[in-house]
Amino acid sequence: MGTSLFVIEPLERRHDKADFSCGTEALDVYLQRQAGQDFRRNIASVFVAVENGSDKVIGYYTLAAAEIPYMRLRNDEQKAMPHYGNLPAIRLGRLAVDVSFQGRMLGILLLTDAMNYSLCLPIAWQFFLVDAKESAADFYKKFGFVSCIDNDKILYLTRKNVVKFSGAIKK
Repeated sequence: MGTSLFVIEPLERRHDKADFSCGTEALDVYLQRQAGQDFRRNIASVFVAVENGSDKVIGYYTLAAAEIPYMRLRNDEQKAMPHYGNLPAIRLGRLAVDVSFQGRMLGILLLTDAMNYSLCLPIAWQFFLVDAKESAADFYKKFGFVSCIDNDKILYLTRKNVVKFSGAIKK
């Protein structure tokens, strides 16, 4: 996905990750040392944001297949789902924006791109999961994410709500 300022694309060797700093060391280290391996091994799909005409990474997110136990869903979602032990999901494992680009809506652009990409995948899934750091939970909740009934750090949206969110952003 591209805009006049940013381009979001799959991680490649040409991308400059060395100076990326989002303020959370674990997210910086992941991008700099592990993301390429996870991408090549099909552990996670890694997408990076760069400014048009640059290879310097200014933001990124990861996606992977996942599942959510039926019993972790809120009651209203349980009523709408079959009583399987686990239900198919997409996991947004990491999302980070370089400190020099924070506050410029790049995080929203990355989240929207992750959702739109997930909607295009030719696999079945019903939930879009986020493993939210405590400091980021409020960011996701602004977009309608709710926490699992037994774990406040695992947030989710139903596919139906991802479609609604995606449609609202496109308008």
